[in-house]
Amino acid sequence: MKRFLTYIFIIIITTIVISSCSDLQTNIPQKSTDLKIHEEGIAAVGSPNFHGNLIKENNWSFDLCIQCHSSDFKGGITGTSCLTCHTNTGGPQACNTCHGDFNNPNLISPPRGINGDTLTTSKSVGAHINHLFGKSLTENIKCENCHNVPQTYNAEGHIDSDLPAELNFKGLAVSTVATNASYDHTTGSCSNTYCHGNFEFTKANANPDNQYIYAEDKIVGANKTVDWTLVDGTQVECGSCHGLPPKGHLGFGVLPISSCVVCHSSVVNKAGEIIDKTKHINGVVDLGI
Repeated sequence: MKRFLTYIFIIIITTIVISSCSDLQTNIPQKSTDLKIHEEGIAAVGSPNFHGNLIKENNWSFDLCIQCHSSDFKGGITGTSCLTCHTNTGGPQACNTCHGDFNNPNLISPPRGINGDTLTTSKSVGAHINHLFGKSLTENIKCENCHNVPQTYNAEGHIDSDLPAELNFKGLAVSTVATNASYDHTTGSCSNTYCHGNFEFTKANANPDNQYIYAEDKIVGANKTVDWTLVDGTQVECGSCHGLPPKGHLGFGVLPISSCVVCHSSVVNKAGEIIDKTKHINGVVDLGI
């Protein structure tokens, strides 16, 4: 009798275990092959549900994307890779994802602005192209002359503050005496920058062989305040940022623009055209006699 009850007890326990395991297995969630957590239009540019808008609403953070698509954006638990469309280095975190030309990784500045602006009358667009890619007067202006350029998208000073973007003039923009260079966000104007004529070169510091060119104790620029959103060329005509010749510089004849070549032949030709853009607006005086 005792052995019989033992057998019965074992059968009951085994039945319970098998039944429980069976229930557990049937309740195990299976990986969905059609996981859809986004609203319709998540991949459609122009849709109110476009994923770019979702990122913008979350202060430009990609943390939400990473939770499901993984930190390398190759798909993660969703199986859907972000790199199908975001083909540039850095994937969705590439510079031209949020500003610049999405289809050209070399054009990382506006237009497009951070809010999608494309007109030069917008302060977020303005003269970016003229400074960085048009370059009719110089090859020396870089992003870092006006901004702190982040090495990663979430570096300090990049997305951790409200718009507009901070300007921190450095390098060429503050050459010679232009340490007070500034930008007025209200008026959209740049003032006191070396690039627009806030410079001086003193006779005392010049090579003795070249001091004859000084009509005064120093040669200075016109220190022009410019409108960032005016890009019709009127603010950068030859002679607009420094006189022809500059103030304090010895003059030559009645056609000063044609006389620049006399001493600056490595920079300009007889027609007054810049022939070496690396030697114009570069922080130094280039002579090519």
